[in-house]
Amino acid sequence: MNLLKKIHRGLVPYDSDMGYAPYLSLAYLTIFFVNLYFAPVTGLKLAAVIIALIVFLICYFRAFWVDGVQLVICIVSIFAIGVAMAQINFGASVFFVYAAAMCSQLKTHRIALGSLIFVICSIGLFAAITQQSTFFWIPAILFSFIIGLMTVHQAEVDRKNKALKLSEEHIEALAKTAERERIGRDLHDVLGHSLSVITLKSELASKMIDKGVALDKIREEIKAVEELSRETLAQVRGAVVGYNQATIDTELLHAQVATKAADIELISDIEVNTLTADVESQLALIVREAITNIVRHAETKKAWVTLHTRNTGVELSIKDQGSMTDYKENSGLNGMRQRITKLGGEMYIETAPTCLRFNVPVSV
Repeated sequence: MNLLKKIHRGLVPYDSDMGYAPYLSLAYLTIFFVNLYFAPVTGLKLAAVIIALIVFLICYFRAFWVDGVQLVICIVSIFAIGVAMAQINFGASVFFVYAAAMCSQLKTHRIALGSLIFVICSIGLFAAITQQSTFFWIPAILFSFIIGLMTVHQAEVDRKNKALKLSEEHIEALAKTAERERIGRDLHDVLGHSLSVITLKSELASKMIDKGVALDKIREEIKAVEELSRETLAQVRGAVVGYNQATIDTELLHAQVATKAADIELISDIEVNTLTADVESQLALIVREAITNIVRHAETKKAWVTLHTRNTGVELSIKDQGSMTDYKENSGLNGMRQRITKLGGEMYIETAPTCLRFNVPVSV
């Protein structure tokens, strides 16, 4: 069995999906052998038949491995065998059928059809020059046309199926990449914001202990850290499974906690309340990331978040009193730009004072 598999892999390409079809197609040679049975040959003619069959089998299996000029040589060689054997065996017309069928393996559908037409015309020309019997050239042309056209059509279908499969694999790979990027952005937003608040509130509790503040006040801060930790864990799980649908109101509540801990006054002005879930989620996560950056980096006492209707859609603005004299788009800014681009919107950065504006072309 292993020997047969090795022979099979030597005759047919390993990565082909033809299976055992090439061997089944050799059944058409029965026509040639039947005529040999009723009209046997000996001597030089028998030697010529044996050599022709060997050359045919070499060209036949070689055609599965090559393309371009080498494939054309295989087709021409098999056609030539048909021409040579026609003088000896009435069933030699079967070689013309093989030559016609091999045209389907040429590079494009147009070239394959053109080559098939050329083969059929060549059969007609050969039959006319050598004055072959109608019992020879009619089956040769008819079956070459039918089988050749079928194989050309099937080859085109196979090419389209392979292209479709490659396209699906490409789309699947892009989807996986997009999902990894989404999870990365969501985790960055969730953890960056929450851990910043936890750090601030923990520092605040530590300072309260040092100052001898009442235990009830300290417990409130520690309780807030505990609740935020639990909520963050739930958000991380939601981000991983794809259900992290944030809302503007929720993010503003979180932002109030974060800015208060950082001794920053947050002023919000929200005019828009009717956004789709996806648009609101993306804008809410932008608010989260922007507020996290303000709490971490901005030297400011006030921050503003506004969401207003504009002629072209809605505009989200996050502003503080600080300034960016020299900035690079880090993962946070890149994440915000990717989110707004996903919505078909644009992001604008003003550096003095710092202001991030996001325009989204949606109807409200």
